[in-house]
Amino acid sequence: MLITARIVCSVAALVFSTLAPLAWAQELAFTQAQADNGKALYRETCQICHGSSLANGQFGTPLRGSFFQDKWKGKSLGELLSFVYEKMPPDKLMSLTPAEYTAAVAYILSRNEIAASETAMDTNQQALAKVMLPW
Repeated sequence: MLITARIVCSVAALVFSTLAPLAWAQELAFTQAQADNGKALYRETCQICHGSSLANGQFGTPLRGSFFQDKWKGKSLGELLSFVYEKMPPDKLMSLTPAEYTAAVAYILSRNEIAASETAMDTNQQALAKVMLPW
C-alpha cells in the first residue's frame, strides 16, 4: 500500500511538473483586425522614424528582422508592449490608447512573420508578461 501511494505521488509530481509551466504560459495571439488597425496607426505615428518597411527609418531602430528579434529575444510580449507604451512616440509619450498600442504591436509582430489568429491580443500588460516572444 505504501509503495502504491509513493508511485501515485511520484507520477502526480511528474505530471504536475511537466504541465505546470503550460498553465502559466499564454499563447502569443492577435487578430488580423488588430494588425490592420495597427498598420494604419503605424503609418500615421511610427513610419516617420522607423520607415515604410519597418526597417528603413532614418531615426528609429528597425522593427522587423534580425535586429528587432535579437533585441526582444527571451523577453515577453508584456515587456515589448510596456516599452512601446512608455517610450513611443518620443515626442508624444503615452498619447495612444491601450488598444491602439496593442494594435501597433500586433502589426509589428505580423511583419515579423507571426501569423494572426482568432484570438485578440489582450491590452493588459500584466497578462502579457506571461506571453513569451518566439525568438
